Amino acid sequence: MREEDLLDFVWIADPQISSDGKAIAYTRVEVDRKEDSYRTSLWWVATAGGEPHALTHGPRDSQPRWSPDGRRIAFLRKPEGEAPPQLHVLPMDGGESTALTVLAKGASSPAWSPDGKHIAFNSDTNLGLDEPRPEKPKQEPALIVTKAMFRENNIGFYDFERMSHVWVIDSAGGAPRQLTHGKFAEGAPRWSRDGRSVLFISDRREEPWFSIDESHVWAVSAALDAPTDDPALVTGAHGTVAAFTEASDGRLATIGALAPATPHSYDQMRLLVQSGAWPMHDPKVPHETCQYAWGEGLGGDQHPPRGGGATPFAFSADGQSLLAQAAREGSAMLVRVDIANGKEHELTPRGSDLIAGTASANGSVWALTIGSVGRPGDLYSLDTASGKLTPLVAPNEKLFAEATLGEVEEFWYPSFDGQKIHGWIVKPPGFDSAKKYPLILQIHGGPHTAYGHGFYHEFQMLASAGNVVLYTNPRGSTSYGWEFATIIQYNFPGDDAKDLLAGVEAVVARGYIDTKRVGVTGGSGGGLLTNWLITQTERFAVALTQRCISDWSSFFETCDFAMFLPYWFRKQPFQDPAGYAAVSPLTYVEKITTPLMIIHSEEDWRTPIGQGEAMFRALKFLKRPVVMVRFPGENHELSRSGAPSHRVQNQQHIKKWFDHWLHGKPSPEYGV
Repeated sequence: MREEDLLDFVWIADPQISSDGKAIAYTRVEVDRKEDSYRTSLWWVATAGGEPHALTHGPRDSQPRWSPDGRRIAFLRKPEGEAPPQLHVLPMDGGESTALTVLAKGASSPAWSPDGKHIAFNSDTNLGLDEPRPEKPKQEPALIVTKAMFRENNIGFYDFERMSHVWVIDSAGGAPRQLTHGKFAEGAPRWSRDGRSVLFISDRREEPWFSIDESHVWAVSAALDAPTDDPALVTGAHGTVAAFTEASDGRLATIGALAPATPHSYDQMRLLVQSGAWPMHDPKVPHETCQYAWGEGLGGDQHPPRGGGATPFAFSADGQSLLAQAAREGSAMLVRVDIANGKEHELTPRGSDLIAGTASANGSVWALTIGSVGRPGDLYSLDTASGKLTPLVAPNEKLFAEATLGEVEEFWYPSFDGQKIHGWIVKPPGFDSAKKYPLILQIHGGPHTAYGHGFYHEFQMLASAGNVVLYTNPRGSTSYGWEFATIIQYNFPGDDAKDLLAGVEAVVARGYIDTKRVGVTGGSGGGLLTNWLITQTERFAVALTQRCISDWSSFFETCDFAMFLPYWFRKQPFQDPAGYAAVSPLTYVEKITTPLMIIHSEEDWRTPIGQGEAMFRALKFLKRPVVMVRFPGENHELSRSGAPSHRVQNQQHIKKWFDHWLHGKPSPEYGV
């Protein structure tokens, strides 16, 4: 597995099953080498199996949505240049697609009405400002900032005059109607089963950053001829809603979290069932354990870039069960919960990575994208009555038939205090336990996410270069229960770093590691831990920190999210500078002797590039071996959805840095 193999991957995104469960439409994502971008087109395949067929040729088509009768597909098409995507409808019996919208800010998240006569969607268009479109100024005007949250990584600066609102249009064409307006944004719309209302998730608080997270399901009448800023509240319990689904009898189920008494750095989502008149209160929790992280999947570098996809969630055909995506112990699966007794049943196998999926109208047949340690993600159909999981489309078989992957071994090991930690070892192709290999420790970000039984191109690439690769889920990781994840609150980094070092020693004890050739790398929260580890130990011969944090105080003051509540620290930086310094790697930078490469994106607003620059400047002053690699035009998502050429370059720098220090290969361009 080579760095440039990434350019040949094909990803299956956003699988959408027809109402009758007989066909699946999906977005095919592939690399356009000439344009150095991603090409997206729409395809379909029968759930019973057979050859997939192209519906469109792209290059920027996405979000296919079946009409209730299966005769049409609504989708988004982005034209050339900077123009936004617009809503189109394609007849399934042949013919060209028809454009329904020409809105200044485009359209997204289409949803058919139950009778197929209308389509609801989101748009940021403000008719009073955008129609007719004003001339673009030669220079952007100064931006006046009055809110604590004003920009977001991978999105840009918020335009509070152009919030995402709910619109509706006749599926045969005509003028779109705006159903909501005002100062609050609305999430993706979904019609109520009776077709009278359009439902959506929204946080409608003036200054949400000063209180615990809260969002609700709201509804607006589809019959309104004028927009409203006063939708009806559907779910009334305090907490957050990540996804929702409606039963035929009007019950509403959500994946969400009830508001805790005090802020947590992580709240594990639950399944909640509600009924009665709006707003619904007193949600019931049907599941019997808290071991599943509902609505969550695994972190990875090979989920579909820019393709999207829904969290699998629906009522069963008889309405007596809920089926939802859940993560547990490094696996992501579809799990059924019997509402009456709370019994849980795993419907897709452990040891896999459920990425996205949707259910037929009655919840009996599913379209699912599932990956594994050996594949980025293939398309399957699942018949819940028989339990049969049918493979449908495996777009990367030719590539992987020509590549030799390293064996991935799952294992558990005891940490410093006896706590069992879950990990995986990737061995080089042709591994020989009698030989001595370099070891590279990989650390995930988050920190509240999880590695697991997914495909990681970077790990396989490094294994193919002759390294043993270790990745683990230390304390703070999800899918092992709420307590395991939140134990690092107010102590990050802390025991999680000890868990990582214990993993290194557990692999070293196997006898096939050259103890003088051990490296470490990680991104985001993993970049923080990489920086931290090399201030605490000389175990590592080389380190590579990606999109890192080095100084908590300046991070809090410049990152894209406001941290006014005590999620990670009990006070603000100016109130407790010593507390922030105590867990900041930059405080201990003089202890670093490990050669360090810093990879950072110049438009990263989640962990701003100044975090990497601070480490670089300090180590340069100390005359320590350090180099910084900067990616212009990229943000925090570089390794997951950055420009294809930049993703390959990122992998090349990672490989060459470890090649130099672990394999003795010259790298004069790094000045070392």
